[in-house]
Amino acid sequence: MKTDWQNELKTAIWSGLSLEEIVAMLRRYKEKGVAQGEIYATLEALRTKAPNDAVDDQILEVADFVAGFCSPHMRIWEN
Repeated sequence: MKTDWQNELKTAIWSGLSLEEIVAMLRRYKEKGVAQGEIYATLEALRTKAPNDAVDDQILEVADFVAGFCSPHMRIWEN
């Protein structure tokens, strides 16, 4: 069963929400105690269901922020 944050994340990505808004969501998830690994695993699972290349690309971009593959000031989790 998917949690609320997993459904919210999927909906945000599928609907084309901006990367900035999705990163803000991820920061809220972190504050609520959702682990980096949980979110990354969810993104990997979503990739298998991506309806098109644009959604797949968005998932990969979001995954970069989750993994910390971004500018240091934009990182969500410290590795």
